[in-house]
Amino acid sequence: MRTSSNRVQPSVCSRYSTRRRLAPKSLKGRDSKNIGNTMKTTVVLALLSLVSVEGWLFSEDAEWNDLRVTWGLNQLFSSTVFDSLPRTESDALAEGWVDFSRGAKCDDSFYRGSRYIKDNDPAVMLLFDKNGYVAGIQMGALKAELPADLPSDAMKNMWNDDGDMYVITAYFVNPATVCTGRSEALFTLEGTGEGLYIQNGPNPQYDYDLIPRDEADIGTTLWTQGECFYTMGQHYWYNVTADMSCEDFFPVFLLYNSGRLNGFGWNIKAYLGSPRYEHPTTDVLDMFFKVIPECFFAEADPRGATTQHIYMDSSPSFNFC
Repeated sequence: MRTSSNRVQPSVCSRYSTRRRLAPKSLKGRDSKNIGNTMKTTVVLALLSLVSVEGWLFSEDAEWNDLRVTWGLNQLFSSTVFDSLPRTESDALAEGWVDFSRGAKCDDSFYRGSRYIKDNDPAVMLLFDKNGYVAGIQMGALKAELPADLPSDAMKNMWNDDGDMYVITAYFVNPATVCTGRSEALFTLEGTGEGLYIQNGPNPQYDYDLIPRDEADIGTTLWTQGECFYTMGQHYWYNVTADMSCEDFFPVFLLYNSGRLNGFGWNIKAYLGSPRYEHPTTDVLDMFFKVIPECFFAEADPRGATTQHIYMDSSPSFNFC
């Protein structure tokens, strides 16, 4: 097990920014500043509408009191934006999720737990522990949708081969505890989980990085601060530099709000088709990155890359970093 290793960890809040950067050749003639200002205005208007409907909600629940996926502006009228996922196996079954363990038992595959999928869409797969409480989440990238060079050799440890797809995995509890399971009392106390464990190899018992829950604990790591984006949070990207190779781009980002970890996400430099995904194009990258790798522009799919924001609490609309 590695905790706070050289491979992954999180730092401090900055305010929302749409600073204009020198546009690369691929953006010549496009006004990224106007795009940024328009998106910021749209976010603010969407928030005002949401607040008028929901009001500010205060709760004595566990800090991680929900599990939601997929960022978007149209929360009120979209079934996929900030979609709340089931956190018990019984709720998953009631909501149409089906077993997707493919014959694997709790402890004899590259992941731990019982795996479930909905609508045969591997963009989101849920892992439940022995007692039926949420233990983790996976994203499966279908090989048929990936270019031949993805995952890169440098990042293959992050993705496990699962037949027709490559799978990336995170746990909300120590993977070693999944096959014994949490009690109802512990689930009530912890909520979605007690930590974020990013798997980085074939053996979930040992191959993972534990992410700091306090943003203050990330400063001595290779996680680099990106931009704050309202309704997402303060982004962190792993060891990002302008002249890096895209082969070394880490497929996970972190989200902090008010100094605490409350979200993270997957990213892959290819267009994958699912309503669970977001597809940012190169003209908006300066809303999420302070330093943008130049290779993003040289190798960009015009339809956008693929990301997915994942939140462990119930109010991502109020993420102001």
